[in-house]
Amino acid sequence: MSEKRKFSLRNFFRRKTPIPSDRKVFNMGIQEREQSYFMTAPLLYHVASQSVILRTCIAQLKNEVFRRGYIWEPKFDTKCLDCGKEHARPVEQCVSCDSINLRKPDEAQLSYAKKLFGDYVNNCEQLFIDVLRELEDDLNIMDDAYIILVKEYFTDGNGNIKMHKIKEIYRGDPATLHIYADENGERGVDGFTDLNDRNFLSDNPYECHPDTGKPLYPVHYVNKVHGEDQYFIQGEVLHFSKYSPSRLYGNSPVVTLFNHITTLIAMENYVNSAYTKSRMPRGLLAVQTRNMDSMRNFWRGVKEKMESDPHFIPVMGIEAEGGKGSVEWVKFMDSLKEMDYISVKEDLRDRICAFYGVSKIFMADNSTSGGLNNEGMQILVTNRAVEMGQNVYNNYVFPFLTKQLGIVEWELKLPPSEEEDEIAVLRKREIEVNIAGQVKNLGFEVDMDENGQFIFKKPPPPPEQAPPPAEGGEGEIETDPYAGTDIDASQLGQMQEQMMASGPSEPPATRNKPAMSVGPDKRFTGSPPGTANENVDRRTEGRVG
Repeated sequence: MSEKRKFSLRNFFRRKTPIPSDRKVFNMGIQEREQSYFMTAPLLYHVASQSVILRTCIAQLKNEVFRRGYIWEPKFDTKCLDCGKEHARPVEQCVSCDSINLRKPDEAQLSYAKKLFGDYVNNCEQLFIDVLRELEDDLNIMDDAYIILVKEYFTDGNGNIKMHKIKEIYRGDPATLHIYADENGERGVDGFTDLNDRNFLSDNPYECHPDTGKPLYPVHYVNKVHGEDQYFIQGEVLHFSKYSPSRLYGNSPVVTLFNHITTLIAMENYVNSAYTKSRMPRGLLAVQTRNMDSMRNFWRGVKEKMESDPHFIPVMGIEAEGGKGSVEWVKFMDSLKEMDYISVKEDLRDRICAFYGVSKIFMADNSTSGGLNNEGMQILVTNRAVEMGQNVYNNYVFPFLTKQLGIVEWELKLPPSEEEDEIAVLRKREIEVNIAGQVKNLGFEVDMDENGQFIFKKPPPPPEQAPPPAEGGEGEIETDPYAGTDIDASQLGQMQEQMMASGPSEPPATRNKPAMSVGPDKRFTGSPPGTANENVDRRTEGRVG
């Protein structure tokens, strides 16, 4: 019997771990589309189209995202053909291998893409920018967007794909298009379809089409429309989200803001009914009377006037007791001012705009100014939201398109909505140059990389100082008081003995101390000598007696 292997963290986290047969051990759960039964995709689109504030918010955000269109940018300026190094700035020699065999990006890769995007991209006579604007609406309403590529495949005799060509580009409807994944969120493992029969589905990956005998390909997406299922393989559909990306579906912003949006719609309908339709009057004028017949006849005329004029105030008679009459006003509903219509509407609008990142200035509201509500700050906030929306296309959609088009040396980009200020760029560069000069004055080495950015390096340590020069050399400090004389060492010893025999000498007078005879003559103080003593004797005579 084999010995049981001891468990340890080192064995668990080893470099090569085999894939277990049971993937459920690593099942982390998936995020399905969480919607109630009544909150369907058509309802969400309908609600979004009915709210003027929501539509304005989405339209302004969409216009800013695609305001400057799209551009093609090269991934590099020059590329070395020897080592493959890509240089972002123009160079005459490779910085890696010193080779001069360089080339520019191949513009032939853009020939078919420019032809495809320069004309209608589908049979619906849509431009490429029109498809992108539809995708942006799907993101802001459903947080689920699908782009579909209709391809023409070229296969070999066995039905294997050798190459493809994109013929059309469509927007996929989030209401009918779904991700075909298993319970673990993995795609392409449960269903397989044929290239020429997209309604066929098989669960056996090794099975061929019963009619053509061609191999099957894994299914990644399915479009359920008109009672039929149309399957798509990998590389034909791209799904992406903006606000709540996950392994499967996103989370609709309209669902989150549903109560706010429907409240605004109800408020707008209330105002519309108050001015256009005959509705419940604001109140009732009750009149107490003893003649009800005449009041009934009068009421018939009142009803006719109410049908023609919705703002007409009706008058109703009530029989009084004791023959006394009175008039009483009964209010049914509050007015718009009493319901605080304006402030409530502004609060709901601000909440919706805050979610999408659209400032008040883009909603044609210039009522606030100063502080955080100034124009510059509002534009900056909206630019951040626009940048987030553009990053979705620059990082997900466009790389998918360029890969499917076979473009590897160019990038499809959405330029920033706000054009870069050239003066601000020059001022920024001037500040960088000044900082580099100051750092260099501190002793650091300053260099510049291929992107034009300054690089600061710590200078090498200074070399070690040489030892002090030998005796008699330059720079030696003389400590011998008889240096420079002709007195040798023997004479110096005899002089020291004579000084010791003569005894201690008188200390020299202190220098810089003047003699007592030096200075001005004594001046008269104004009192004769002995005056102080005489005063003392007089004071003491009175005490002693």
